[in-house]
Amino acid sequence: MTWLSALAPWQWAVMAAVPLAIFLLYFLKLKRQPLEVPSTLLWRQAVEDMRVNSLWQKLRRNLLLLLQLLFVAALMLAALRPGWSGSMGSGKRYIFLIDHSASMSATDVAGSRLEEAKRLAIQRIDSLQRGDVAMVVAFSDRADVKQGFTQDTRRLRSAVESIQPTQRTTQVSEALRAASGLANPGRVSFGGVNDVQVAEAMPATVILLSDGAFPAVPDVPLDYLTVDYTPVGRDEVANAAILSFSIDRNPEHPEEIEAYARLGAFGPMADSRTISLYRNDQLLDAATVTLSPEEESGVRFGLDDVEEGILKLQIDGEDALAADNTAYAALRPVRRTNLLLVSRGNNALETALATDSVAKLAQVRVESPNFLDGEEYRALLEAGEFDLAIFDQCVPKEVPPCNTLWFGIQPPGDGWNLQEPQGPLLVLDWDREHPMMQYLELGSIRIVEGQPLVPPESATTLLQSDLGPLIAVAPRGPFQDAVVGFPLIDHRQSPPTVNTDWLIKRSFPLFLFSSVEFLGGGVSLSHARSVPPGESIALTMNRKYPKLEIVAPDGKRIQQDRGDQQSIVFSQTERIGPYEVFAEGQTQPLERFTVNLFSQKESSLKPQRELSLGEETIPEAVSTLWGRRELWRPLLLLALALLALEWFVFNRRIWVG
Repeated sequence: MTWLSALAPWQWAVMAAVPLAIFLLYFLKLKRQPLEVPSTLLWRQAVEDMRVNSLWQKLRRNLLLLLQLLFVAALMLAALRPGWSGSMGSGKRYIFLIDHSASMSATDVAGSRLEEAKRLAIQRIDSLQRGDVAMVVAFSDRADVKQGFTQDTRRLRSAVESIQPTQRTTQVSEALRAASGLANPGRVSFGGVNDVQVAEAMPATVILLSDGAFPAVPDVPLDYLTVDYTPVGRDEVANAAILSFSIDRNPEHPEEIEAYARLGAFGPMADSRTISLYRNDQLLDAATVTLSPEEESGVRFGLDDVEEGILKLQIDGEDALAADNTAYAALRPVRRTNLLLVSRGNNALETALATDSVAKLAQVRVESPNFLDGEEYRALLEAGEFDLAIFDQCVPKEVPPCNTLWFGIQPPGDGWNLQEPQGPLLVLDWDREHPMMQYLELGSIRIVEGQPLVPPESATTLLQSDLGPLIAVAPRGPFQDAVVGFPLIDHRQSPPTVNTDWLIKRSFPLFLFSSVEFLGGGVSLSHARSVPPGESIALTMNRKYPKLEIVAPDGKRIQQDRGDQQSIVFSQTERIGPYEVFAEGQTQPLERFTVNLFSQKESSLKPQRELSLGEETIPEAVSTLWGRRELWRPLLLLALALLALEWFVFNRRIWVG
């Protein structure tokens, strides 16, 4: 038997005064005037009242007083909320893991799945026995300890009620590691929770409330944990979802932009839905797509005269989960980068950097090696005016604070080393996945002489020859350095001689364009990046913008002071939608990115009836999830019955008298 008080202390004080007041009413003596009568036969009732008001006769065969006191006692017992639970013993430990990921916002049950999970958790908390301790952890793709171990059920209920829905995906592994760290011998507590009650490791029961929308967990140290899994949600739930949304140029018509989307139907979904495409909240186009159960469909939109902006794709109509009915894609704002080319004279290199494609990306400044010794060069570097510097067989005293590309020369410092010149060199392979090397065909180029690279350990080799690496890129703090280990034109000879036929290949201007785009950060027309909710994104900006402001989908403005760092890591991506990055005092965005759910597991709303945790399979535990059985309702009914009996006895007594 357990008790849960329904009244505050001052209310109990008032309630305790009621029986005393009843006694005082019975002790109260009536003020009577003396009157002489010839006989007391007709005054028997008055004599009995006098006996009742006598202090020593107050309890003699007085049924009304007894009934009134029993009525008050029943009310007081009901206010104590007595009850019991048959499943939990005394002195045990429980860890409540409550899923609040995107799929838990589904409305196939009353309120939402999260509200149902919270209701079930509070039901279990109310059934805790004296001496039991419990903690509350909310989880999505990360664990959040809402309440450390405590016996205070009010704090536990408050922690459960404070859990809010998120748009994140689900990963239960971190939450289970947190629970295991708190419960298993030899482990430490999670999240810096100070809990003297659990200083000695003991087994615990994990009460997992979720719809199971997470992948199988191969490695979970359950050890002394017992998992009690309760799936939340109905099995047959119809839901339509956008699984991907992207934009790109039409290869046959470069002036046209194409938007692609992949749609999924889950549960008993067999319907035709209208798919609407918006640009900056203005309707551009719409299409009707027939959705079949457990199948995917595609839709494509062609767009003309679109240079930048935010595109929104919307599945019209309602279903159980709203978070996956909308997706966003953004065209990055056009941004030109500042590029410095320092060369002894290279017409092919200058011509490749003067193409229209590069001109959309960068403003190119060409200087001779003497420029590196002047005051203007140092002043421009200190002001952060250059995003990318290209050095063609010339070298400054120090590596500049920007991204760099070196042709046929070793950068200053200890990071890079070039071997002795050798030749001829034969190209064996290149990294076709790297942004600088995509769409290139380099197998046929000839190199008269080159210096194989010995790059830093963190470098990525982009081109491999028969004698060693010839092109590589490596990070340098917030910057990137790319080195080409052979000169385009060998200025060491007089007159200068052409060292490679790469200059006349189509791949050479493509390589320079990709290098300017990757190293310089220039943007012409490009699809902005998209990340899942809650995932961090690295934003690379010119150093001349020390303070940035990121506008979230809800209009919230987040200030970022990056100091001397070339890039910032932004992690406040909780909300689905478009984000825009502004420099201080500017009205045009420098960058855009989007946050989208794009999760088949979150959109497939059928709850998992069993979980795979390590080598164990955890079935649902419907039979063990018992609610608290309380007695306050029957006690109230008893109190009403006593009140009715007291009324009957009182009125019958008056009628008989």
